[in-house]
Amino acid sequence: MLTKIDLEKLAEMRLEDAVLLLSAGKASSAYYLAGYSIELALKACISKLFQPNVIPEKGFVSAIHTHSLDTLLKLAGLLPQFNDAAKSDAQFAACWGIVSKWDEGSRYEFWDPISAATLIQAIRDPAHGVFQWVKMHW
Repeated sequence: MLTKIDLEKLAEMRLEDAVLLLSAGKASSAYYLAGYSIELALKACISKLFQPNVIPEKGFVSAIHTHSLDTLLKLAGLLPQFNDAAKSDAQFAACWGIVSKWDEGSRYEFWDPISAATLIQAIRDPAHGVFQWVKMHW
């Protein structure tokens, strides 16, 4: 069983691994792991919604076992905050546009270094990146 802290650490580790892989010329693997960093970060946000001594609705539990970043954003209850952030920061909205195209099927594709670097930059940008924004909601 993964805890919220485990998910946060894994998210950070996957992003660090993606950066290392990209610098080692492994663009496809870097792309794939970078996307997982956001999936794990959103799942860390979702974990806050579980209450002790309460059995969550089965549909909700089943739904969080997705890799869809858009779905996870909604399940985390972050859509209103996301919409506000995207309206007030066009660069953040553009970063999400890049990041939200990732899916678990990325592992079956070949990614060039530019695509991988673009995804990682959209995730890591210190002022407008998706990872920084999600971390604010952990």
